[in-house]
Amino acid sequence: MKKSLFFGLLIVVLFVGCNEKDPSYDFAQIYYPSGTGLSIYADDLQDSLKFATTYDWLLTTSDSWLSIDADTLGGVVPDGYYMVQEYAVNFEPNTTDTVRLGYVYFHADGKVLMTCYMQYHYLDIDRPSRRNYRYELTDSATQDRDSIIFNTYSDDWTLAFSDSTVEWVRLADDTKTTGKAGSFTAGLELDKNETTSTREAVLQLVSAGVVCDITVKQTGKSSN
Repeated sequence: MKKSLFFGLLIVVLFVGCNEKDPSYDFAQIYYPSGTGLSIYADDLQDSLKFATTYDWLLTTSDSWLSIDADTLGGVVPDGYYMVQEYAVNFEPNTTDTVRLGYVYFHADGKVLMTCYMQYHYLDIDRPSRRNYRYELTDSATQDRDSIIFNTYSDDWTLAFSDSTVEWVRLADDTKTTGKAGSFTAGLELDKNETTSTREAVLQLVSAGVVCDITVKQTGKSSN
C-alpha cells in the first residue's frame, strides 16, 4: 500500500473550498502529504496535494516525472477569506534502477513551503518480501502449493513466467494474470522435486512498464 514518509494512506479527492476567515490572522499550510512527504511505488501514477492558505498562491515542481495540471498551478484568495484545495499530482512510472525524489513547492506571501514524493524503483509485493534487492520464494522439495501476494497501482499489469516452457511450477487456474489496479494473490502449484538439486523459475510482474522478477526456488530432496 502507499505510505506517507512515513505515515498513512491516500484518499484522492479534488475539491475547492473558500471560507470567510478571522481577520486577525493569515496563514499558509500543507495538509497532505504530512510530515516529511509521501512514498509511492514505481507503478503509482497519481496521488495528491492538499493545502490551505489565506494568500494568493503558486505551485511549482522540481522534476519532469511529477506534474500538476496547468490550470491548478495558482490561485487568488479574496480578502477576508481562506482557501482549502486538494489537487492531483501525476507521476511517470519509475523504470530506472534507483529510488527518486521529487518536490512540490507551494509559494505564498513571498515564502515557499515544500513537500516531497519518494518513488521506489520496484513494485509493491508483499509475498515474498524484498530482501537483498530481490524477491525470492523458497519451497521444500515436497511442497506442492504456495502463493505470491502483490498490489498494483496501474490498470496495465501482467503476471507470467519468463520461461514459458517451465513445467515443474505453474500458476493456479484461478489466478488473475492481468487486470485493473488492486490487491491480488497468485496461487502456485509445484511438482515434488525428486532430484537432490535445487531448481528455480522466474515469475515476472510487469505494471506500467515496470518489471519485477520474483524467483521461485525449490530445494532438492535429501540424499539421506
